[in-house]
Amino acid sequence: MSERDEKLLTGHFALILLATALFGMAFSSYFLFPKFLATELRADPPVIGGLSAITMFVSVLFTPIVGVQIDRRRRRPFSTLGALLFALAGAGMVVADHVGPLMWSLRALQGAAFTLFFISLSTLAVDLAPAKRMGQAIGLLGGVMISTNALGPALAEWGAHAFGWPSVFAATGVAAALAALLTLCIVERPHEQVEEAATRMLALVTRPGMRRVLVVAMLAGATMGTLFTFYQPWALMQGLERVSGFLIGFAGCAMVVRFGLGGLADRLGRLRVATVSAFFYIAAPIMMIRVDVAGLVLTGCLLGLAHGLFFPALNAVALDHASRRERGKAMAAYHGAFNIGFAGGSYLLGFLVVATSYPAIFALAGAGCAMGFVLLATAHRGGTAHS
Repeated sequence: MSERDEKLLTGHFALILLATALFGMAFSSYFLFPKFLATELRADPPVIGGLSAITMFVSVLFTPIVGVQIDRRRRRPFSTLGALLFALAGAGMVVADHVGPLMWSLRALQGAAFTLFFISLSTLAVDLAPAKRMGQAIGLLGGVMISTNALGPALAEWGAHAFGWPSVFAATGVAAALAALLTLCIVERPHEQVEEAATRMLALVTRPGMRRVLVVAMLAGATMGTLFTFYQPWALMQGLERVSGFLIGFAGCAMVVRFGLGGLADRLGRLRVATVSAFFYIAAPIMMIRVDVAGLVLTGCLLGLAHGLFFPALNAVALDHASRRERGKAMAAYHGAFNIGFAGGSYLLGFLVVATSYPAIFALAGAGCAMGFVLLATAHRGGTAHS
């Protein structure tokens, strides 16, 4: 294989990263949405959890559809459509000043838009990457997205304080629209387009190795959903007024890992790296229980270090269970499983908070991570790729 074929950072890959950064800025700003709901609208935990979860629930519903269609058709048009729909939702949020049908509908639209954009663009990035650098490609794309997890909420918190929340929501619409324009400049590499009957989603997700990967992804997603949704009201109860520090710590450490150790899973083994990083996942929700002592930044840093290694490594393991023509479905299945867990952690645990306490749900999330670690530690490490 030529040196050119092994090159990862091509001009078109750079365009993918830039479009991801702009869309990520828009999407990540809504990680601060629980604070908006708690402080501006005085919403209770079930409402906060529900409005966080509906985005992921809709994302999950669209995931198999998008996965099938991007394997049967081109990838790029779906990413453009997703960015445009998110821009529309951002514009709608400007006038959604209370919890009602409009706000619920807009949050649902954001879920559909995210799936359309991210699944299609992630698959396009993998298509453009050399086979031996697939894990690194996923890591770089995720690293850019995670960097916006810090910058987006930090700017949103500052912008809301300086200009008001409507200005923040308008800015998310502009960023998503710019991302849509950038996707039009990406030249898609032709891929083998197959009929749905040739590779059914159900056949893919029920493969023995894939089932284990998806269960672990759901458990990790539940932990992320719990922390990202409920750390803000919990921190506010502890007297911490500025809550974006958790996301800054998370994103900063995850970025260091993704960019500095992006090829680690490809070199040491994707399943091995996913297993080790899953062990460190356990500590973050436990630390959140005593966030008044540990601090938001340190807790976020720990989660970022674990997630920065874990997510792309396990994503690559999922892709190892699929052939090239099944990549769209495999990517969709993996992200769908993670989002199912995220939505469950956001929605169901909101009611558990009312019945018990915030520390109880963080302890439950830690137990889920421990279960995921055991599942990976007992997984078969033989070859998994399908031709």
